[in-house]
Amino acid sequence: MGASLVFSHMQPNQSDQKGPPVVMLIAKGYQRPDLPRARQEAKSLSDAGYRIFVLAWDRYREFQKLEKVDGATVRSFSTPRMSRFSKLGLVLGGALFQVAIFFETLRLINQLRQRPTIHAHDINTLLPGYLLRALGLGRALVYDCREFTYWIYSEWFHPLVGASLRVIEQGCLRHVDAIITVTEPIAEYLRRFKQNVELIYNCPVTSEIPTLSKREARIQLALPVDAFIVSSVGAIRYGCRLELLLTLATETQMDNVHFLVVGDGPLGPAFRKAAIGIPKTKFTVIPMVPHQTALSYIISSDLSWVVYQNRAEAVSERLALPWKLFESLACGVPVVVEANTFQAKLVGENRCGIVLEHDDPTYISKAIMSLVKDQTRRRQMSEAAREISGSLNFTWEAMSTRLTALYARLAS
Repeated sequence: MGASLVFSHMQPNQSDQKGPPVVMLIAKGYQRPDLPRARQEAKSLSDAGYRIFVLAWDRYREFQKLEKVDGATVRSFSTPRMSRFSKLGLVLGGALFQVAIFFETLRLINQLRQRPTIHAHDINTLLPGYLLRALGLGRALVYDCREFTYWIYSEWFHPLVGASLRVIEQGCLRHVDAIITVTEPIAEYLRRFKQNVELIYNCPVTSEIPTLSKREARIQLALPVDAFIVSSVGAIRYGCRLELLLTLATETQMDNVHFLVVGDGPLGPAFRKAAIGIPKTKFTVIPMVPHQTALSYIISSDLSWVVYQNRAEAVSERLALPWKLFESLACGVPVVVEANTFQAKLVGENRCGIVLEHDDPTYISKAIMSLVKDQTRRRQMSEAAREISGSLNFTWEAMSTRLTALYARLAS
């Protein structure tokens, strides 16, 4: 893999010279519709009067190198294009990206003549953020930690790799001024090193949820109107247990049940290939779509598949509260999750879906079919989903208030 990174000057827009600057570092394509978190954060801060500059890793060369997105100035860096997902390519490209954003931030600070707040998304951008803060070039450092990345690297490569990454993270936390995270267990761990930890869940913007009925959504999206639809809308990545949907579609008898998978990700090409032989009357696979369209697909569903690995080693997956969980609840769609995960705790306590005790296909088939035949139970689960989404403030409007309050505390 070569080091053919192209640097260009990011000139701050003259109309944006008011307000404290924030530099957001993210090791993914900022504009990707399946990654709304960073965009929602940036828009919330922009609306609160901050000047937002985003340095993002455009892994697949999908976007312009420099553009304005919802008030944020976005600089996309590309490394040699990956034609398919590669763990080693991800690590090497990520290292190049971190070097690139360190020097680009130096250049930006020189242009601004003002120290910005550095907002580092996950451990993939924490090191350059730490160096800038340690050198006194950042006014504050916010660490946006959404998963235990070192556990993932332990599984991908070797436990020593994960342990080394964990040591680096813990060392960097000395210069972090505030931490944002997405679940209570991760927050509990991070508070060992820093007390200023804010929980900001992966919640949707309420106003962006389409006002469609289930039937209207199905007609609009050309889906079976009368079928019981089990959907997975979101990233196709390691740990999502989507292979179980393939098994259910091919090896079990589930009359009038239609499986729907919408999205893309590291395992997208392989998954689409595996689904080729399944009749389209039984199984539909849709590539990545705009975020609002993805929400329409969720609305069209009777049950949302939010099943993640619950193995002891799969720490990030067991503790995750992913986008599609909160989006499904906001849309009033019951969810199916696996036992011994943090998702199962939320779903079980609020009775808004099915908690699978194990992953035997026959068992899962019976659990889903019991819901297919019980319309009253489906309605109760749907009402419970909407109720907890509102009563527990699982909306981005509530999360935005937490975010801007955190930044106000840092400013004071």
